[in-house]
Amino acid sequence: MKTKGLSSEFRLKNGIYAIAGICKNCGKTSLLNSLLIRFRTKKTGVLTTGRDGEEKDVVFGNPKPAVNLPRNTFFTSTSEIVEKHRSAVEVISKLPYHAANKQLWLMKSLREIETEIAGPASATDQIALASMMHKQGAELVFIDGSLDRKSVALHHRVKGVFLVIGSSYGSLEKITAELTRLVKLSYLAPYKDKNLKEMRDNVALYQQEIWVRTGHETLLGYELELCRLLKHSGSSKLYLPGAVTDASLCTLLPALRAVEDIIVRHPLHLHINQANLDYLIAKHRVTCLTPFPVIAIAVNSWSVKGSHLDSKVLRDSIRKQFDTLPVIDIYE
Repeated sequence: MKTKGLSSEFRLKNGIYAIAGICKNCGKTSLLNSLLIRFRTKKTGVLTTGRDGEEKDVVFGNPKPAVNLPRNTFFTSTSEIVEKHRSAVEVISKLPYHAANKQLWLMKSLREIETEIAGPASATDQIALASMMHKQGAELVFIDGSLDRKSVALHHRVKGVFLVIGSSYGSLEKITAELTRLVKLSYLAPYKDKNLKEMRDNVALYQQEIWVRTGHETLLGYELELCRLLKHSGSSKLYLPGAVTDASLCTLLPALRAVEDIIVRHPLHLHINQANLDYLIAKHRVTCLTPFPVIAIAVNSWSVKGSHLDSKVLRDSIRKQFDTLPVIDIYE
């Protein structure tokens, strides 16, 4: 379905959704506030990596928007927020987590409030908190965070990812190139094999119809040895659990000629440029254990560095380039 933004037909199934920022100050909080308004008829919960909604950015000092919580929204924050809002929030439980050495609490807003939220840095802890919110009745849980290999966006429990990018990342060409790479990664299909999932932390080769561990948890520093193994084993399938860089791939390419299937743990583990990604996809069936379900793109023409882009040009260009995905303009 072609769409300009989040049309009235846009729906989310109950579950966990990640708001993944590709650069700092790209507009994640503004998108979060918009989503909370759009889905206010559902019971929602919000989490963040670290803190969000503070008055000023701790690095650049520029003003930041507060998190606007509708009534009956579950959220986590510190004791200071409990004291600040008092009767406007219901404290549900003290949590076994801290953020910046401050105790975290699970709360629910009893009316609309503007506030600051905080959460643990670990994706595992964030998923555990989201599960607590689900048990309290939350249907949708939005987790605000960044986009890296330890991000909650890589977790198999996440049903959808909102990519957020702004002028702070660079020029329109640079933004378009990175979004193109990420959207292509989101197209990688899941590889379903229970036997492979059991050894997900080990580089593995498919030999005589079984998966065989190599004894290495990463490709990095192991490229030449893996080349020798591939040459002598004649394996048609290769599983790589960790990061794949341009340098590693360059070393490995001659040995991959007989390999039909390359499986990665997660698409974002492919830390390779667009040309290498296109080549890999053209020459091999590239799949993943955990998919990267991008469901929308949000763009922000404002730059913390002062290198702002024209909002209409940015919006129209990205919508034309990615016309199968909803593209949201933070300022629109």
